[in-house]
Amino acid sequence: MDVNGLPFRLVASAADFGLSENASGPQVAEHLALSETTGHLRIASEQPPPVASEDETFARGMITRPSPVADPLGGFAWWNDDERRIEASGFAAGSIEIPLSAGSSAETPSDMMRSEDDVLYVARGGAVIWHDIRSRWPDVEAKHPKLRADLLAPGPAGGGWAFDRTNRRLMRIRGRPLRFAGLREDDTEAFEPVESNREPPRLTSVARGVIEDRFDAVALASSATGRLALLAWESGADAAVFVFGENGFAEHGRLAGVRFPFGLAWISDGQLAVIASNGAAPAPQAYVYSLTGAHVPGRMLNPDGRIHRLLDPWHGGFCNAIGPVPRYLQAAPGDSAPTAVCPLHPLSGLRFAREGRVLVGPLDSGVAGCIWHRLYVEAALADGSAIDLQLRADDTIATPTMPTDLDDPDWALHRIVPHRRVDTPPDTPVAAWLPAPSEIPNAPPMLKCESRTDKSGLFTLLLQHRGRKVRRIAGRYLWAALTLRGDSQCSPELAGLRFYAGRQSWRDTYLPAFYGETLSGNDAVAPGPATRHDFMERFLHAHEGALTELEGRISASWQLTDPATAPEPALPWIGQWIGIATPRGEATSRMRQRLLAAPHTAALNGTHGGLLAALELATGGRMITGGRIDAGKPVPSPGQLAIARAGDVAVRGLMLAMHTGGECVFLTGGSVTSGDIVVVEGFRLRRTFATILGADLADEQDPLTLGLATSGNSFVGDTLILGDAAREELFALYRPEIDEARSDAEAVAQFYARLAWRVMVLIRGVDDDAEFERLGDIVEAEVPAHVDPQIHHARNPLIVGAASLIGLDTYLAEPEPFQRVLLGETVIGEGDFVAGSGALDSRADGPVPLAPTAQADGPAEVWIGNGFTLSAVASRAAARARIERYIWMMHEET
Repeated sequence: MDVNGLPFRLVASAADFGLSENASGPQVAEHLALSETTGHLRIASEQPPPVASEDETFARGMITRPSPVADPLGGFAWWNDDERRIEASGFAAGSIEIPLSAGSSAETPSDMMRSEDDVLYVARGGAVIWHDIRSRWPDVEAKHPKLRADLLAPGPAGGGWAFDRTNRRLMRIRGRPLRFAGLREDDTEAFEPVESNREPPRLTSVARGVIEDRFDAVALASSATGRLALLAWESGADAAVFVFGENGFAEHGRLAGVRFPFGLAWISDGQLAVIASNGAAPAPQAYVYSLTGAHVPGRMLNPDGRIHRLLDPWHGGFCNAIGPVPRYLQAAPGDSAPTAVCPLHPLSGLRFAREGRVLVGPLDSGVAGCIWHRLYVEAALADGSAIDLQLRADDTIATPTMPTDLDDPDWALHRIVPHRRVDTPPDTPVAAWLPAPSEIPNAPPMLKCESRTDKSGLFTLLLQHRGRKVRRIAGRYLWAALTLRGDSQCSPELAGLRFYAGRQSWRDTYLPAFYGETLSGNDAVAPGPATRHDFMERFLHAHEGALTELEGRISASWQLTDPATAPEPALPWIGQWIGIATPRGEATSRMRQRLLAAPHTAALNGTHGGLLAALELATGGRMITGGRIDAGKPVPSPGQLAIARAGDVAVRGLMLAMHTGGECVFLTGGSVTSGDIVVVEGFRLRRTFATILGADLADEQDPLTLGLATSGNSFVGDTLILGDAAREELFALYRPEIDEARSDAEAVAQFYARLAWRVMVLIRGVDDDAEFERLGDIVEAEVPAHVDPQIHHARNPLIVGAASLIGLDTYLAEPEPFQRVLLGETVIGEGDFVAGSGALDSRADGPVPLAPTAQADGPAEVWIGNGFTLSAVASRAAARARIERYIWMMHEET
């Protein structure tokens, strides 16, 4: 809403532009897509449908062969049909066999995949074999009682999916063998569960994971985020792509020009690559199709505008493994075995369609006969591109038909161009560029590129219907036919549209009545030159637009001093008012949260709660206003940890304040509330050392011990319990003083006296020395001068309750990942395992070289026609290595 009270309707999301999965009819975008880098609307990158001489016989032979697989280290494996075995290579001349001890070796696998947890899954005889590449367990086999596993696709966190081609049903691959099964004899007298493995290997059918009988499924693939796609053939039609969602498999569209593709892989979450045949061989390029937008059965999808060349592809599909880019195997001409693995990259720039269109609306003003006032557009346009908006308003919600040309009398044409073009129809409203980032006061721009005069940034125009005597656009509902135009080498990018409704006419408000419009009804919408009254209204609003923006910025000037809305450069200035300094390099988001919480944290300065709040804010904590504490529970004090609840969501928070009615203000999201930082006041450790030093701490009147004599030396504070290993680490911090105190009664008293003025901060998960030092500086700054802070690394979390006593890990976090034993770094008993490197080619086992860190420095954006420089000087080699040369590859559009 602007300063005059006019509301606006924002058009900016994928659903608004007809790119959502449930779009239908004329509101489905045609030849439009969202940019992968900016998320803005642009013309789709397309090329004409391929014209390839597909060989159905060759393609059917390919789908009967299992997919090859590859690992991150450069190794690969495939099925050798001549030798009837799985072979691997990549690190030495020739190949070696990957033997499977489970299943029948006589039957050809129908598919293979490699999961992210270094397990090779093989579908053979309808069952799935788990083969651990790291040799953590022997091979096992599992199968579904009614379905066959024919096609496989890995999951992003292990396991994956299987598809039965005969029954056309999807299954989920779950579980894994016990790591140490079979290492000891079973004790029949011991009390043990019937199934010792909580997650045994198994295949389970998936609800709604079925496709129609007229389709023949040929390939299955999953993305890095777990999105699942199925490639299927249909007799006499182009191949279809299905995407699995909440409602099961939905046909997304048809691959224009391709009927018998046999390889499938994800380029990103919005693009799929397929391999087809060209004669009795793979085609020389992979075809990439966009999957953004509506799921419309039968809709034709054109290939991406970039050429993805296949260099000497082996007769097989893509490697069935999750990775940053699809990979395929290469083979020299005439060779039956692959010789290398190669990533799939585009070898050309983008090629766009000439134009893209979509019908946007209806935008509801809520008022019959509403006059639609002004439009603001955030967009970037290169020379040779344009954005056309044809508008139509009505008091009925009936969906209109799309305009057929620019001169359609029922639609009002408006145009956004980098400069006035000769082909713009006369009398067409053309948007004007504005130097401000947004007409909304102090609002950040939606457009993710720099503002350039007349080419990118904020544009505005007064809504009007050219060619009519009275040019107002009036009606409750507004429809917009949006067309993006380009020259195939470039495309405009549209970040958002804001339509303001309910014009307050300066002419009718401030001038005498005889200046008012005299035409109405059919006379007003009749073709012809604008009336003089209409011209005056539009002329006055040319000035009103600039004055309204200026008045809005003045009325919203208070936002410049509010930490929640102030721009980033103003935050240090606001902090100076209240004595909050900005440390060098601090993220703006953290500074903003510190300022928001300052009215509450000021009262906690120098206290235990104040230290917790400072550490919470320094590690990404955010201030939340809202939520309630459980009724009937004691009200937590400011600076105390508690559980806050907002509806059905409960979070652990650090309490700051409690408002009237029970609404609370708290911090959450940082390392304190997550348990990675624990602050222990020294006096609470007195009873922890009681049994060691022989002191009696059961006096409830003692202000230091508070009578906390429960248990012995396994408690830290009031609730946290230490296991044996953690307790020994804690005692090691005080070992010299404990040894001294044991031999001297006076030393015991001094030891306890010193504990009263100490605070210990345990920090877990911080390996970076600079970050650990930063947190230490915060602790030093927050504690009072008479308090001695001690900051220590904590390798393991403090486990709540009786967990450490019965051996169960109840820490609420992701489990520790599998780690190989490393000489000089692994601590025995800390969880590392002796295992292979995870390479398919076992000849690569041994120390894994550390990869260098690649860093390309250059401009974030480059306009077409301008040169630029890229530098790799900031790249760094791993320890004890150096960079000899740089290899530049274009991974994505820049």
